[in-house]
Order: sequence, then C-alpha cells, then structure tokens
Amino acid sequence: MAPLGAACWYDWLAKTSEQCQDPIDDFELARLQASIRPTQSSSVSLGEQAFAVGERLHANHDPRAVDYWARSIAWMDDARRQNSDVPPSRSCRTSRVRQSAWIRILSCGKAYGRLDPTSHLLVNGISGTCRIPVAHQGFAWKSNDFDRLLVFEPPTGEMGNVRGRGIPLVVLTQSKSPGLMQNQRCDCSSSDGQHSASCDKFLLSQTPFAATALIHLPISLFEETIACDEVCSGNVDVATVTLVNPLTVNPMGGDVQIAQSPAMPLLYARQASQYNPIAAFIRGDNGVDRPELRFLEPYQTDKIPLILVHGLVSDPATFLEMADAVRADPLLRTRYQIWVFRYPTGDDFLKSAAALRQKLAEAFACQSAGAVECELPATDHPSQRAVIVGHSLGGLLSKLQVTNSGDRLWRAVSSKPLDQLQGTPQDIADLQKSFFFNASPHIGRVVYIATPHKGSPWASRGIGRLASLLARGKASDGRDYEEVVAANPGVFSDSFSGTVQSSVQLLRPSSSLLQALAATPSSPDVIVNSIIGEHCRLPRAGQSDVVVPVDSAYREEAETTTVVDATHTSILRSSTAQYTLLKILTEHLAAPGTNCEPDEHPRRQYLSLPAEVQPPNLIPAPIRLSI
Repeated sequence: MAPLGAACWYDWLAKTSEQCQDPIDDFELARLQASIRPTQSSSVSLGEQAFAVGERLHANHDPRAVDYWARSIAWMDDARRQNSDVPPSRSCRTSRVRQSAWIRILSCGKAYGRLDPTSHLLVNGISGTCRIPVAHQGFAWKSNDFDRLLVFEPPTGEMGNVRGRGIPLVVLTQSKSPGLMQNQRCDCSSSDGQHSASCDKFLLSQTPFAATALIHLPISLFEETIACDEVCSGNVDVATVTLVNPLTVNPMGGDVQIAQSPAMPLLYARQASQYNPIAAFIRGDNGVDRPELRFLEPYQTDKIPLILVHGLVSDPATFLEMADAVRADPLLRTRYQIWVFRYPTGDDFLKSAAALRQKLAEAFACQSAGAVECELPATDHPSQRAVIVGHSLGGLLSKLQVTNSGDRLWRAVSSKPLDQLQGTPQDIADLQKSFFFNASPHIGRVVYIATPHKGSPWASRGIGRLASLLARGKASDGRDYEEVVAANPGVFSDSFSGTVQSSVQLLRPSSSLLQALAATPSSPDVIVNSIIGEHCRLPRAGQSDVVVPVDSAYREEAETTTVVDATHTSILRSSTAQYTLLKILTEHLAAPGTNCEPDEHPRRQYLSLPAEVQPPNLIPAPIRLSI
C-alpha cells in the first residue's frame, strides 16, 4: 500500500473564478470594503477569494500564487479566532480551504522559488517581500538535509496516525554522489550532547523522514498599517513556518495534538525502492545488489540501535509493519533508532554474516566515537546495547553476530586447521572472516522470528533444489573457493568439496554446518527471545509455519518463546508478534536509572499466546485525514 498524493479542496473554485474578471483587483477591492465595513463572514470570504486567486495564478504558472495562498491562510486563521461560534459546516469548510492553501505552499513553493525548506519562505506582503524563517524542531537531521517536501494523504489502517494541527509530510534529504557516500567518515560534532553527527555513508541519498508543517501567517502581514519588517522581527504577531518532528515534539502543548503519520516515510521508501530481492537472490553480490547497512535517521548517541535483518528472497521492506509499530509507540520511538541490513539472499549466509559483522563494527565505531566525544556515560548493561531482530534466514545471520565461533563451524566443513591449508593469503583471510569470529560486544539482545535453526525440509525437496540452482553468488568467489578445494584434496567434507554452497543448501536439515551452528550457544552476555509461527503440520516435520517447523525455530536458551498463529511470511504482520516485540523492546529499556520496570519472566519460560490476542490500544486509532 502506497501513500496517496494529498489533494486540495476547492469544489467551489470554478464558480468563484468565473465571477472574477480581474481576480487580483477584485480581491483588493473586497479587502478594502471589508476593512471599512467588516462583517462576521468577512475573513472567511476573503480567505476563500484569496485561495481562488492563487489557483488562477497557479494555472498560469505565476509565482504570485504563493502570495495569495498565504493570504488565504492568514484570513482563514483570522476567521477561526474571531468566530468561535461558527456553524460546524462553515468551520469544516474554513479548515479545508486553509489546509488546501498549506498544501499548495508546501508542494509548489520550492518550484516557484519562494520556499527553501532549509531556511525560509518568501511572501510578498503589503509593504514588500517578507523573508519568513523556516524553523526545524526536534530533528536529528541538519537544516540543510531538508531538500524536498512531499504531501501525502496519510494511509488508512496504519498505526500511529493522529489527527491534529498541521500537515503531515515526507521530507527527502539531498542527493549524494556515490563517491561521497563511500568516503564519509564518522564524527561527533553535536554541541548539545543529545546526538552526534551521523555516519553519512550509512544514510541513503534522498532518505525519507516524517515531519509536520505548522504555518502561521497573521493578516498584519498584508495590512497597510504595519510594515513587513515589523511582522518578521517580532514587534507584532509573528509570521512563522515550523517543521516539527512529530515523533518527538508536541509544540502545541496540553491536549492539542499535531497531525502525524509515522508510516508515510516507510511506505514511500518501499514504493520508491528499485531493489528487486528476487533478482538479487539470483544474481548474488554483483556489485549492485551488494550487502548494505542503512540508518533510517542520523545516528543519535541517546538511542539504542534496533537492527532488522530480513530473510530469504526478501528485503528490509518486509519489516515495514514492525517498524511502523515501533515508531507508533510513544516511548519506543524516542529510545530506539532503526538500522536495516539488506543483502543478496542467495549467497552463502556465512559470507553475508561476515559482511554484516564488518559493517556493524564500522557503525559501532561511530557510536563509540560519539559516546566519547559527546561525553555520554558508558555501561556494559545489555539495555544500553543494540537489539538485533532477524526473520527467517536473517535470524541465522543475527545469531552469527552474537556467537563466539571457536573452531566449531570450521570443524564441521574441514578436517584440517585453517592455518595448515594451501591457498592465497586473500583466500585464507576470507575463510577466516567467515568461520572465525567473536560475538559483538555492542549487541545485548537478539530476537529470532521464524528462524530455521535446524533448517527447513523444503530446502531438501524439489523446490529447494531448484532454488539452489537459481541462486548465484559472485562468480569470482566461486572460482576462488574451487581453487582452495583443489589445492587441499580430501580436506573438505563432501557437501563442501565442490562449489560454494548457496544459502538454500545451507538450510537443509542435513547440513553439517547448520547443525554445528545450531549446537553453538549465543554469548552469555546476550539475552535471547524467540517468536515462532505455528499454522499447520508438515509431513514428517510436525507443527510449522508452513516453511519452518516449530521444533527447528525453538531455542532452549531463549528467555521467552512466543508462539503465534501465523505463516512464515505473515508473522511480521501479526498483531500478536508485533505486540510481543514491543514488549521485549520495552523490557530491554529496564536498567538502573530508567522508569520502565519489566514484568517478571522466569528464564526459559515457554509462552503461548492465542491468535486473537490483540495489543493494547496505546496509540490513537488510525484516522484518515480529509484534506
């Protein structure tokens, strides 16, 4: 489901415009008459007429349209202040015209050279051009990151939608050249101690994020008796344009809510993505579909990284509903920052895990630099470390980030120690990275969702064998591995004595490597949670989520195990699974000095929740905003 472009409400416009031979002169005449003989409906009439003038100018590509949309906002605001007892039908009409004018300025202002989202809005008042500053409130983004403003109709049915003041937006950051993105270094330059500057290489070009626009344009801006510089300087009612982060700030105060739709940027990102997970599965890491770790917002030292790792033939968009649930939660969205890892899922998952390990090390190096330079307190408590969540194959990649390998995995594929193998230094180094590693000290919790720790029977059947034939890794990797095998006859086990195995082959229950990984415990410093799907029985495999048997997904070391009535793919959209993840993340915050107290759960308790369990209504019910 993609967000829809927001529309302006002007069903009365055609009739009004036909009556205007010279719309600007007619408006000024009406304004003069209203100033001499004001009536209760003067401001509403002027607001509607100003909007009609703006629309006619816009049809002719005239930049003065912005000035008359601004006048419409000013007089409609004046009408709202003066007429508290306006009939509901008239009040609704006033609000719609006002919001339509807002949408026009936000959508078209930059094209007319009037709106620079990084700094200002230019409006021609009665005494000249007024430069109204654009303020940015509550963002981790810098002012110069606000490149484009996109207005959408907030999608129905999404958690976190709130009806209120302002216009919810999707903001796009500036485009970055590939070379610049690859060569960015991490630093911490924030002077407020709240968050550090981001590792820019982990931020995509034109990253979308949520904002709410609040515009206040007093009618004094368009009155002859008051000079424009007085309006802009604050000597009278001040004109303001504020872009607010709705996830962290409520500038209205009290019970007044600002409009927000946290799902819109995520939906836009999925719609705009050119990534094809099926093509990536077949082509492998070909230099285009390479493994990538991405931040959804600049790194902030006061937020815990929540790392999402997708499964086979998938991409980070599969976590959209889960991410939306986290961002819709009033507490969690202020305490967690979301990172996503995308990788070609047909490749050897040890290789993908090694790529994730390297990129996380780089990201956590930025975290460490930020914590030191910004003088944040350091602690070894898991609640101050990252949470990694893996679905399906992504769960195995996640486990390889919280495990000390020793030589267990290597002994599952080779009868000779690595340092005794014949091969080029680069080939030996690549094997070292894949098979020998330590658990990341920066990850304090892992959540497995429908993860095949003991494999899936489908990987051994016809469909799995076909998928193995389709999956292709990097051609050079295959040649290098074959050369190592040829140089060391009789050393590798039968399954690994040919070409590089695909991820599908490694998911076969008979895989010696998968069995060794299943027998390898997670680091004792890491808390483990499992969410398992149970939907139907598989022949000779028992209860399953259609793809992964429950027995394969179960981990004895898990602190909690939640069983959900869901299939392998629908589990991420399950309200029970989402509620369980939110509960886990809330408990992860419980550390000395915090106000969140976790529920008591004995270690290794097995929890089974019925499918009809629904999460409590912690957020307002979704509301479709009519504009």
